[in-house]
Amino acid sequence: MPERTVIKLRRLPDGDYREGVEIGWKGRVLEVDLPSQEGGFPPGTPLEIDCGSMLYLGELQQGSGSTARILVEYSVDRAKLDSIQDAWE
Repeated sequence: MPERTVIKLRRLPDGDYREGVEIGWKGRVLEVDLPSQEGGFPPGTPLEIDCGSMLYLGELQQGSGSTARILVEYSVDRAKLDSIQDAWE
């Protein structure tokens, strides 16, 4: 069985992080299993997705059950971001 990747999501601009499990990608759409849907995010919610070495920004699309679909608009490689931040210091 493939290893499941745990990710963290938060509502922008200042929401708390919630955990989810990456299901997979379909083009620019990231499918995520959100086990706890209590107080879930409504469609259209802007989200930050922390996925290890990558940071994604996107918008929650309509999902079904515990599966959320996020249209990813931007992606940032954390290693590249660190080098840019170092240059600004």
